Amino acid sequence: MNYSDVNNFSNQVLCNRSFRGQVLNGADFGGADVRGCNFRNAQLEGANFIGAKIGLSGRQFAVLSAGAIAICVIVGDVLTRLILGTQGQVPGSRSWPFVLLLYGVLGAAGIAGAIARTQPPTSKVGRLAGTISAILSGALLGFFYAGTATKNNSQAALAGMAIGGVLMFFVSSRMRHQFAKIAIVAARSVATYGGAFLFSATASAFLSTQKLFLGTCFALLSLLYFWFSFVSFSAIVREIANAEGTSFTGANLSGAKFDRTDILH
Repeated sequence: MNYSDVNNFSNQVLCNRSFRGQVLNGADFGGADVRGCNFRNAQLEGANFIGAKIGLSGRQFAVLSAGAIAICVIVGDVLTRLILGTQGQVPGSRSWPFVLLLYGVLGAAGIAGAIARTQPPTSKVGRLAGTISAILSGALLGFFYAGTATKNNSQAALAGMAIGGVLMFFVSSRMRHQFAKIAIVAARSVATYGGAFLFSATASAFLSTQKLFLGTCFALLSLLYFWFSFVSFSAIVREIANAEGTSFTGANLSGAKFDRTDILH
């Protein structure tokens, strides 16, 4: 088939341009910088991308990184306030059930987050663990914001916890946008670190009162969770690195030429 050569983009810098839905059959993008370009539903039959730079653009990287940092700051602030609120609480006090709830949720979120990071992305176990960790992170956010908005009304806080968990389940299972994925990974990573912080604070409290056995146990647990935190935070870097930069979703690429055969993963 003969193609017109009017669409000659070879060796041009085209970062972040949109070619969505355009007819670009036979277009020459050889050696061009098409990082961040949008080719969704475009007609690219016989197009040449040999030597083209394909992937995440600098602007996309900056936006995704800034978003991940913002999520970490927001979730970190919430968890810090929740953890500091547990200090000085003793068994039998009115707030003690919520202290135990915080221990349980952060502990479970940390384990689930670590499992999700160490499993292959397509693994059912990894996806399940990631979903559980996301739900628990959302539950903590819902608990805090609902409780704060109602001046620490326990029933409202628990209702907010349930709503937050459900919303995060919806986001993690339904939304496939790359920013949503990165936000979920960031939230669960901070939750894992929150568990490490809580356990280390508990260890310090026990050791300061000469309860060496319990202090040592919580110290070892905090070290384990600090490792979980490192593993979880590395997942943020991986998600950003693997984010879709140049999009060919729905494009007709019959006969298109690329340097690599895995470019459209």
